[in-house]
Amino acid sequence: MKGRIVLELEARPWLPSNSVRMIRELNYYDMPTQGILRDRFLPRYYFFACIDGAVNEYSMWVYVSISRTEARQLKKLSGNALRAFEAILLVDRPVDVVMAHEDRGIVHKGQAKIVVQGPLPVSEPKLAQEAWSSVNKQIRAEAGAIERMVPC
Repeated sequence: MKGRIVLELEARPWLPSNSVRMIRELNYYDMPTQGILRDRFLPRYYFFACIDGAVNEYSMWVYVSISRTEARQLKKLSGNALRAFEAILLVDRPVDVVMAHEDRGIVHKGQAKIVVQGPLPVSEPKLAQEAWSSVNKQIRAEAGAIERMVPC
């Protein structure tokens, strides 16, 4: 059964809430940048990846619900086969997206659907561009709604 991941503001993006635990780290660069999370209470699995800014002050992370079979497949793959499978998991599915600050953790969260024209495997810059575009639209919409609520 698939469901959306719980994301908490100020949590570390590789461990975005107390309701999940990491069961496999797939990539590491000063911190886990890709991996598999499992819900602590339900049989749900999630793939996460830092798709932009791993070495910057701000970074973008995506989370997608995956099946147990997909989690097992991720554990078995490496190299280009792993990258291609990861791209398949992220494209044309609902994904949760967060912006994180290196010291403050998750500072913004939203949802997106990464749609990529052309064949897979997908390059990380293309995924990041599509996810940033979606989140920026959400941020502008939220800012506009707040602005309309403030009396002049």
